[in-house]
Amino acid sequence: MPGLEDLLNFVLKATNVAPAYSAERCIAVTQSSTACHACVAVCPHEAVRLGRQVEIDEVDCTGCGLCVQVCPSQALEPKLSYQPGASVRCSQVEGTAQSVVCLGRLQAGDVVRLVARHGDVTLAHGDCADCPVGVPQVLEGLARAIAEAEALVAVHGRTIEVRVEQREQLDQDRPPAGLSRRALLTGGLRNVRRSAAEALAPLEGMLRLKDEEDGPRPLPRELARRYRVLELAAPSPETPVPWRLPRIDDGCILCPVCTRVCPTGAFSRDFEPEQGEGPVLRLDPERCLDCDACVRACPVKVIRMDDDVRWGELSGGTTEVYRKAPDEPGSDPAYH
Repeated sequence: MPGLEDLLNFVLKATNVAPAYSAERCIAVTQSSTACHACVAVCPHEAVRLGRQVEIDEVDCTGCGLCVQVCPSQALEPKLSYQPGASVRCSQVEGTAQSVVCLGRLQAGDVVRLVARHGDVTLAHGDCADCPVGVPQVLEGLARAIAEAEALVAVHGRTIEVRVEQREQLDQDRPPAGLSRRALLTGGLRNVRRSAAEALAPLEGMLRLKDEEDGPRPLPRELARRYRVLELAAPSPETPVPWRLPRIDDGCILCPVCTRVCPTGAFSRDFEPEQGEGPVLRLDPERCLDCDACVRACPVKVIRMDDDVRWGELSGGTTEVYRKAPDEPGSDPAYH
């Protein structure tokens, strides 16, 4: 017979709203504990602690999403369950509309999925000033997520309408896109998601953004979703896209710092390129998180971020961002 500890562990697991954490993408781990402590500073419930890695107290965490909003490397990811195509209320709002613990958990990719069928959605929240879950700052993060979603959808030549309203009640205004009541009642969560993805239009491709819940995710889910939204637009190579990439100025010494601190391994070095040419620093642009870790860590301060990015560059695969002359100081691999 299960004991009290087993029962408590079961309850905690069932009600755990803490975000998922990937230490391998955490700047506090890949760089240093002084390089980033944004999640600790922003948590209104003192549920986040930083030791060798980030630790989140599953009891104190309310699931407001503030730490996710400020994490520059997407090492923190919200655990969300919702159906695309229908309005959403926070847990402090009554009604029959689908609910999430806090609207602060929604990211740009989530907003895109929610509006993909109809082009609009209502997001209802309670009184954030007197909320046991979050604080008013969650609405600021939500506004940023909406703005990012608008920029992504704009590449498709479309506009969206997201109504963020304080309400006491929000009832289901329309069923999740393409789903029957029978499907909702009898279908498993995976089947429901599959049905939704197959039934949606006109931006149905956006609903096919993967919800990889099983198995490892080499890239953060939100980063992969944003890239996929742009890819589905099939833009021309010269189309500007809402992305930022690092530029390397003269003076790079080909040290290993940027390759070590990058949370997603976007940088790589090659000391044996084509015969007779100097060593090279390369970048996988679609893996860049815009976290600024490389900018802050660069010992010679030659890395800067640039938001003038075209689709051809972003989608073109690994690219050379800096090359040293063969006889330039620091070109000898033994030096590094």
